Order: sequence, then structure tokens, then C-alpha cells
Amino acid sequence: MIAEILQNKNITGEILGINRRNQEYVRPYNPRWAKKIVDSKLLTKRLLSRINIKTPELFFVIRSKKQINNLDWSNLPKSFVIKPNRGTGGNGIIVFYGKQKKLVNDQQAWIRPNGQIMTQRDIQLHIENILDGRFSMGEEKDIAIIEERLKNDATLKQYCYKGVPDVRVIVFKGVPIMAELRIPTKESNGTANLHAGGIGVGIDLASGLTTVAIHRNKKSLIDDIYDIVDSTLDLDINLPLRGFRIPYWEEILDISIKCQKASGLGFAGVDIAIDRDNGPMVFELNARPGLAIQIANMCGLRDRLELVKKITVKNDKHGIRIAKDLFGGQVEEDIEQLSGKEIVNLVEKVTIYHKPTTKIKLKKNKVKIKQKISTIRGLLDTGITTSRIDDGLAAQIGFSETIRHFNKLDIPKSFENYSDAQEYIDKVEKSIVEDENNKGEIIRLAKIFEDGKIRVKPVIKISIKMRGMVIEFEAIISTQKEMIYPLLIGRKELTGFLIDPSKTFVR
Repeated sequence: MIAEILQNKNITGEILGINRRNQEYVRPYNPRWAKKIVDSKLLTKRLLSRINIKTPELFFVIRSKKQINNLDWSNLPKSFVIKPNRGTGGNGIIVFYGKQKKLVNDQQAWIRPNGQIMTQRDIQLHIENILDGRFSMGEEKDIAIIEERLKNDATLKQYCYKGVPDVRVIVFKGVPIMAELRIPTKESNGTANLHAGGIGVGIDLASGLTTVAIHRNKKSLIDDIYDIVDSTLDLDINLPLRGFRIPYWEEILDISIKCQKASGLGFAGVDIAIDRDNGPMVFELNARPGLAIQIANMCGLRDRLELVKKITVKNDKHGIRIAKDLFGGQVEEDIEQLSGKEIVNLVEKVTIYHKPTTKIKLKKNKVKIKQKISTIRGLLDTGITTSRIDDGLAAQIGFSETIRHFNKLDIPKSFENYSDAQEYIDKVEKSIVEDENNKGEIIRLAKIFEDGKIRVKPVIKISIKMRGMVIEFEAIISTQKEMIYPLLIGRKELTGFLIDPSKTFVR
């Protein structure tokens, strides 16, 4: 079925179908005892705790209808998740986003991500369905789990409709093979479930950058038909899904390998969510990982799996290196082509231009201005709006007199708050800029947090060349001792670039 679904897609490599997955990878590499462990979320939690892998906190385990009646509802938090212990495909999972302040029909009630209210009785009925095996494999009797709802990581939160996204990594014999980000939508009701309407986004293994995004076609009679989408859905501001980096990427790859090995599975899907406070946390292992991940990555699994069969993996780091070398690294060029932006490093080699100081007379009364240049390292810092230049570097490129002039001014060393600093700037900025002693070099004043204090600093114009592009911009002259690099390039100047934080510096 999956091969038929993908036949019209631009997929590289041989597609892995369900039957071949089961016959060639699940049965030979996943022993029965290991599948029994990972098919149970409770046993999985116990296993992972032994190797110090974080999982969501467990609040309650309900094994019988009698326990439902004895459940202490007042001790339930405002937000939580209910899951079947042996559920498949995300079925039976309900996320509660908050608690209703007022009673509903004389009962406590909780709110789902789509705004739906479920009363205590509604939740009891759902738990009963879990116990009856409605959502479990083979419809066998099951156990209901109530656990914490993770707090969304700040980077990923902006792409989600209320729920928490997760990263699915397929690992085979100690090597990450393929990865996918699964994003909750309004349609999926806060769960990262592609069949329920969540978005799947491919991830480049080498960089952790997102690639192709897919969403289930609601009009199709076949569940596994997906459309390629460019941006998020149902948000106030829908954001492009291609080209952002997954936080904790190296740690996620390492955790996925450790989980695969500890589980006893040779072929495993590892589901990892990123909590705001605790970082990556594993909430599920899968002995039969779904195959739609191939669509999001525009690549078949089979060739990758067969290649890894022939490789001896020495250790976890070796497994990560193999994954990056063999199955990653192509995304940068694709992203550059689509976005029109060049991918740059967190720290870049930069040519900075000095103030023109030397004039050379030429024939016919023409004057040529000789301008020196210096090569430095600049830190690309999206956390600041306006760029900053160290006062030593500023002096080196010709602004020493400007710095001396500013330091002679009767400017307070620090301010109590930003409002006081801005009030001071409004009062004196014009006179300082227009002062003939300034020679037009201080173009404005700026307030910054420097060395633990709020200060007012001069702003100058400088020019640099980065990746062959000449950029002229404003820079605050700073004396901040914590500046490891002499130039911090702020986000105003980075609109034409995409930053890959995994790469520190190009020699």
C-alpha cells in the first residue's frame, strides 16, 4: 500500500512497505520478549528509568473499574494526559489543556485543546473504554495511565496548536536511520498523531534541520494519503515549516540509540518530546514504527536499512557519525535554493572595513580613498536586535577619537530601569549627535544591558563583508567584558541568512 501511495511522489531510494517491514526487520530483529516490553507503556517507563532516560511523570495507574470510582479527582492537576497502556497509533490518547473553573452539571471538568469540555463522568467513561480494550492491540483488556502533560519547548511551541510535538527517530542496529517531527494541530486536538490530522515534518539527520512537511488528506478515502504543506495550520500566524533546527538534536540522536539498545529491539521507533524544563523526554518505544515517515523525508527506508546491515557499529558516537555521514547533509542546498537565503554558521569569518583615512591624489584632481580591512570572527546573535562592536575593535578601525569624545561626556554610568535610560536619551541625543566635535560619527544613542547594568552607549555605522556580501549597519560600541567575540551581529542584519547552530565556525 505505501509503495502505491508514494509512486507519484519524488521519492529517492526503495520504499519499505508494511509486509516487508514485518518480514525482514520486525520479525528477525525484534524478539517477542522485547516487543512485549515496548508494547506496554508502563514496562517501557520502568526499563528507561534503569538507564536514567527521562519519561513523563506518572500520576495514576487504573487497572479496574473499581479504581475509577475511587480516583481522587481533586488531586488531578489542571493539565494531564490519559493513555491506554497498550494503545496503538495514538488511539485513545486524550490531552487536557486546563481545568474548568466552574462545575459543569455539578461535576469537575477539564478542557481539551480544541475547547471541548469533558466532565468527570465523561472521563470515567473514556477510561472504561480503555479498560475494555477499545484502543489496545487485539482489543485485549488494558490499563489506563494518567501522566503529566509536558510543557512545550519555546522553539517548537510557535509551530503547534496547544499540544506538544514529538520527534520520531527510527533506529536500526545502533544507527539512526530516519527522523520526523510530528506537530499537533487543531484537527488532531493537541496530539502529535498524523492519522488524527497532525503534521509530519522530515528532519535532516546531519543538521537537525526540518525539510518536507506533510498532512493527511481529509478528502481521501484512504487514510495514508498525504499532501505536502508549506506552513503550519490553524494558528494566528502560520509559519513556514522548512528550515528550522530541532533543539537538543545531538542529545535526541544519542537518546534514541540508547533506547533502541536497552529495549532489546534491533529495529525500533523512538518517540521523544522536548519539555520546557527537562529537555528531551521519551514517552514511547515502538516495535513496528509507521512508514509515513518516508513521505516526510522524500526517501525510502529500505536502502538505508540494507546499508546499515553491512556496517559494524563500534559505539553510540560511531552510530551517530554513520547516520550523519550516510543519511544527512543534503538539506542545506535545498533550503538555500527554496528560501533564497544562504545557510551560515553561528560564528563566521568576517571582513570589517576601517574608516577611510588615507587619500591618494590621482591625475585630473581625482582623489582615491584607501581603506584598510581586517579579518575577525563575528558571532551571529539573534538574541539582540542591534549589533554590537567591542570598543577595542572600534578603536582599531578608526573610531578611537569617537570613543574618547563620548567618554568625556557627562553621561550617568548606569540607570535604574529602561524607562529612565530612554528618557535620558530623548533629552540629550540630539545635542550629542549634532555636536561639531562628534563629526557625525555617533548617529544615535542606545540603551543596553551590559555587565549587569542598564547603560547608554553610542551607535556608529560600520561595514563588513560576510559570505561575499557587503553589509553596512549600525553597531553599539560596547565594553562588555563577557563579549567573547569582538563583533556581535544582531538579527536586523541576518534577514538574508539562515543560521545553522550546529556548525560553529568556517575556517
